[in-house]
Amino acid sequence: MKPREKKIYLRETTDISLLEEKSEYSFTNILPLRHINIIDRDIYFNRIYENQKKGKIQLQKMLDEVKKVTFSKDELIHWFYKVKDDAVNEAHHIMIRHEASSGGDDSDIDFERIGLLTGIYEEAEKFISIMIAIEPIDKNSPHYSILDELELIDKEFIESDNIPGFYNVQSHPKYKLRKFQVKNLHEDWYSELDKYKDSEHISEEFGNIERLLDRYHNDFTWSMYKIKPRGDIKSYLEFHYNSFKKDKYLFVNHIEYRILPQLENFTRTDHKLYEKLIYEWINEKREKLNNEEKDFLLNSITSVCLTFLDNVFEYKKAQSENKYNIILRDFLKHRINNRKWSIKDQSMGGTTDPKAESNTSGIAFRDLIIENEDGNHLSAIECLRIKSIPKDESSDTIIKEHLVKIFRNEPIGISPLFVISYCETKSFEDTWNKYLNYITQIDFGQYQHLSLETEIGIEEYSNLKVAKMNHYRSLKNIEVYHLFINMNP
Repeated sequence: MKPREKKIYLRETTDISLLEEKSEYSFTNILPLRHINIIDRDIYFNRIYENQKKGKIQLQKMLDEVKKVTFSKDELIHWFYKVKDDAVNEAHHIMIRHEASSGGDDSDIDFERIGLLTGIYEEAEKFISIMIAIEPIDKNSPHYSILDELELIDKEFIESDNIPGFYNVQSHPKYKLRKFQVKNLHEDWYSELDKYKDSEHISEEFGNIERLLDRYHNDFTWSMYKIKPRGDIKSYLEFHYNSFKKDKYLFVNHIEYRILPQLENFTRTDHKLYEKLIYEWINEKREKLNNEEKDFLLNSITSVCLTFLDNVFEYKKAQSENKYNIILRDFLKHRINNRKWSIKDQSMGGTTDPKAESNTSGIAFRDLIIENEDGNHLSAIECLRIKSIPKDESSDTIIKEHLVKIFRNEPIGISPLFVISYCETKSFEDTWNKYLNYITQIDFGQYQHLSLETEIGIEEYSNLKVAKMNHYRSLKNIEVYHLFINMNP
């Protein structure tokens, strides 16, 4: 009986486990996607396999030489990436020359050289995986909740047969492709499934419908990269943004946290240029308020805090911070109603015990979310009681957590944001100064503070303090106003 032939698995060039066992006969495709099926079993074993192994040995020899002139880990990682880029570019040029030759037969392709380049690429990729695996976590990575939400949308699109969902797609491959539309890939996908379903040379993910969604993401990113002049990239993003049927902030997060990192695979050394351009568009989408509206919001919140102070002795009888918050919310509703804005509670759930609160340095309660008539978030207010200021972050279990939380709860990067603190100490001025000093020492992670302003052009009050802290996130300045109410005037 003829022995069963081994399948060749074409690994995608994505992050893989360092402990995952690799098949001796695995092969990373570094050719353009349109040529992914050109390598059959005979070509692999007769023309690529041995040269693939030689390529890995050659990379080791190159590494021995480069170590003599590199002085840091970063330099070495940069060199590995350069080697990978060179291998991919040369492999692409081999195929381009073949396509340009009239009447060229596939057997004339230099598969031996492609095998060598593949081995070099795979060995460089292995070293990068090892070196990056021990790097600290990227502080600029999105909060896990953002990716969870995007992946949930992916699942909805797949289950409702609404792939690709995120983009405006050509209705049928035979219809004319409108400007900025993404090409319809469905027909090619199902044609490939039918053609190669019985083939031995298929990927482990063959037939997984999630890969079709990935193809649309890749095609969207590649099409954006090819746009000239580059200024039209904003129009391209706007076209698909307007076509997106779900909450618009999801599309903005999709572009920032999934498409932009993917774009770097194409832009390489020009990535900073593209990044700046795309972040200009992202920030335009997230800038919900003009300057007049921002001033109105600041003045409104300041005003309701002063109104609260007028009856603070009466409100204190409630001994519940949630009731303080409800009072502020109702005051603010009346102030912003003529703008067709609304305010709602973003409850964290549960109840609080006033007796238990008395021993806590800072107690947070539910956020207030301000929305426009379309339901889009304009701003958020985080409120907490202050009974003391910790000496440093290590002894703080409340204040830092809730100052950071206001960013996490507004992942689309809206500005301005507000933090209202009910100061219950007996020394209001002293506590305010300690508070200002403390918040400048807090590590805000990916929302690091740039500056703190205590003179912001509004009237000063003896029992209400206001300061503005500027934070930096993804080329955007986010303003956070800190309002401090004296509960013992």
